[in-house]
Amino acid sequence: MFSGGGEAYVALVKGVGDEDLVDRVAEGDDRALSELYDRYVRQVYAIGIRLLKDSHLAEELVQDAFTNVWRGAGSFDRDRASFATWLYRITRNRATDLDRRRRVRPLSVGEEPLWNVSGGPDPEASVALWDMARALSLIPEEHREVLTLAYFEGLSQREISRRTGIPLGTVKTRTTAALKRLRRTMEDDTAAEARHE
Repeated sequence: MFSGGGEAYVALVKGVGDEDLVDRVAEGDDRALSELYDRYVRQVYAIGIRLLKDSHLAEELVQDAFTNVWRGAGSFDRDRASFATWLYRITRNRATDLDRRRRVRPLSVGEEPLWNVSGGPDPEASVALWDMARALSLIPEEHREVLTLAYFEGLSQREISRRTGIPLGTVKTRTTAALKRLRRTMEDDTAAEARHE
């Protein structure tokens, strides 16, 4: 059903919300899984580094978490949790499993755990980042672009204008509109989750 190729399909999944992508994954759409992976791989990896303090195990955690998304997409219930929350739970559970397995396996000679690797934010902050990524995925591309460049790449509005070729006034207008839309989207998500608790 979703096997149409090329850029038209990519544009279709880029503008789709996380929960709708999970529905597509449940139908066997690997491109929808790829889009979810692109949106959340950094957060899953950061949780892996934070909890497991080992880059190889963090990579394994990423693989396991998204394999579980693929296998369990049909059981996802958007009325109980957002995709970000569901993925966070999967990630935490798999990290616990990997940590248990590691504790059973002794270290090889010369092998040392990575204790001083910066793992990024604590788990609760990571959930907030996932919610932010989800909200960003729901706003129009022109708004998402300016926020991504400003907040994740650290560009000023003038630098965004130069990089994109968009007039500075338009960048300022889009940034204001994007922040309002993002806030509204996150407030709607918070209210929806509160109703289901």
